[in-house]
Parts: sequence; C-alpha cells; structure tokens
Amino acid sequence: VELADSEEDYEESNEFTNEINSIDDDEDGDEGEEEDEEEDDDDEDGEEGETQANGSSIIHATPRLASLSDPERILKVREIGNDAVWVLSTAKPGNGVTQIRDSSIDTYWQSDGGQPHLINIHFLKRKSVCEIAFYLDYTQDESYTPKKISIRTGITFHDLEEIKQVELNEPVGWVSIPLHAEPDPLDDDEDENDADMDNESESQNRRRKPVRTFLLQVCVVSMHQNGRDTHVRQVKIFGPRSETEFTMRRAPVVSGKS
Repeated sequence: VELADSEEDYEESNEFTNEINSIDDDEDGDEGEEEDEEEDDDDEDGEEGETQANGSSIIHATPRLASLSDPERILKVREIGNDAVWVLSTAKPGNGVTQIRDSSIDTYWQSDGGQPHLINIHFLKRKSVCEIAFYLDYTQDESYTPKKISIRTGITFHDLEEIKQVELNEPVGWVSIPLHAEPDPLDDDEDENDADMDNESESQNRRRKPVRTFLLQVCVVSMHQNGRDTHVRQVKIFGPRSETEFTMRRAPVVSGKS
C-alpha cells in the first residue's frame, strides 16, 4: 500500500476508494435483488406445491361455505341438489341420503361395505355444475373421515370420467371443490370476447365454464388412518344462476305509493 505524498494525492485516493465502494454497493444491491427474486420464486413454488405429483389437489376446510353465506356469491350460484336423485353405494340404517341433505352438521352418512364408497347424483336433464361441497369433521369422525376424494362425471355409469381428485388433511369444516369444464379451442366467440378483455385473469375466468352433466359421482377413495367405512356430514352441489335469476335478485325492490 502506497502512502499519499500530498493532500491532492490523498483526495484522489479517497475518490478512487469511494468509486470502488459504490461499485461494491451496486453489486451487493444486485445480489440482494437476486436473492429477493429467488425468494419470490420459492414462494410461487410453495403455492404450486398445493398440487401433488399424482395430479390431485390439496383442499383445506373452512368454517363457512361462501356459496351459502356470502351475499355476492349467493347471487351467482344456487343449490341444485333437490333437482337430482341421490343414490349411495351402501349405508347404515338411519345414516343415508336424508342425513347428508338435511342441512345439519350433527348428522352424517355412514357407509356399510367395501371400498370405494360412492355417492351417485343423477339429474333428469343435463345440468351445469360449478361446485360441490362437503362438511367433514375429523375431530369427531377420525378414521371415518375421507382422505382422498375423486369427482367423476358422465351420461351413464359406463362413460364416467374423473375430472377432479383432492386430498384432505384432517378437515374440520366445509371442503369446497370447484368444478370447471375444459376450455373448447373451437369456441371462436369466446376467444373474441377474451381478446377484448384487458385483464388476463378475467379472460381465464371466462374460459372456466361449469361442468354440464347428467351424472355426478363422488368416490371416497380412502379414509384417514386407513379407515374402512366413511362419514360424510353434508353434501351441497351448486350450479350457476341464469341471467334472469341474477338480474331479478340484484334488482332493488321498489314499493308502490299508497
């Protein structure tokens, strides 16, 4: 290290040192930004980690079901379970269809036979279905609580196809499973409408059409703790409201003058 011979040399030396420090600070800043980007990537990977390698999704239970409690959501969907015929694969006496449709979380369906356990929901005509929800309670039902559920649709039992598979981890509350049909690449009208949209997320939502089906089958593939039979406390199935229903529900009520 050479010593400065004069004040001018000393000042020049300081300027040179400051330049080096500023370069180091910039590099440190770049490294910090890179670390932040890596952390963001890790966060995104974590969110994507909700989908398992086998293609099934992890669904978490919530204490309230939006489709039954949120006013805005209620304007868009309605419960259509009463439009269907419900058939269970097996059931203990007094623990059947009535118990999963009575809107009470204190009652439940209990299967009584070999796996898998099935809930078959038959519609007399093709229906649009956008959501199916279950009320489950691991704290009370333990090994009877479903662990893996498969949702299948079709016209008859012979052409059923799985459209959704979910895994649950000790759920207590409502488990909501959204149901969407695959987008049709030949739907030109939808593509033209999407092209006019500024927000890509809105465009994607427009592409998510509800499933249209005659038969919806719920298959309880496995239970917690390798249980044999299952308990399901409530099942609700929802379809989108028609434009007429939506408009009528949003329209303000105007009282006439006496």
